Amino acid sequence: MKNLLWVLYAPEKVFEEEQKPWTPLIVGLLISILFFIAIQIFLKQEILSSALERIAELPEEQQSRALKILYSPRRVIIGSASILIVYPIKIALLALIYNIAAPILGGELPYFKAFTIFSFSRYIASLSAIIKLPVAIVTRNPFVRTDLGIFFSDKTSYIATVASQVDFFTIWSLVVVAIGLEKYAKMKRENAIALVGILWLAYIFLVHPLMMIRRLR
Repeated sequence: MKNLLWVLYAPEKVFEEEQKPWTPLIVGLLISILFFIAIQIFLKQEILSSALERIAELPEEQQSRALKILYSPRRVIIGSASILIVYPIKIALLALIYNIAAPILGGELPYFKAFTIFSFSRYIASLSAIIKLPVAIVTRNPFVRTDLGIFFSDKTSYIATVASQVDFFTIWSLVVVAIGLEKYAKMKRENAIALVGILWLAYIFLVHPLMMIRRLR
């Protein structure tokens, strides 16, 4: 458990030794699930009101199905189960990408070590819930955000979509990834930073906007 604290202010010390991914994976997963459940409990009415506005223009049959899901107690269970599945899958995919990409810039990153790096990285990203939850409760806004996308009036524009992926906790987690690559993949610092930067920029400028376009359709 001490590594969960060390990684916050001295991540280089954490990655100087062989680590297991399970503790940060489980803690980050629990934080994400508890945040979701807390939002559903404390801001239930706000969530329902927002959802009702979104489904108002749907055909009657689709509205009926959507309402059944909205008012079902299983909604929280289904949402929690989705996080339980998606959270580790994201880590596994990121680990695979970096396992393949590291040799391009002179590194050698075994898959398990890549998985460990991203377990710690995602744990740090999940800590944004500590800020988001009280802000959400105070403002009665279940969709509170801490990214740069909030500064754009047109939330669906390309630049707003890109900016939505930039926040303090994301940058923090990327720094941890770069340090992990330097230690575990034996990469030069500048190469580790370059790899993280290239892949992240490719994601926020290309992959994420394309995903959002498909979702809007």
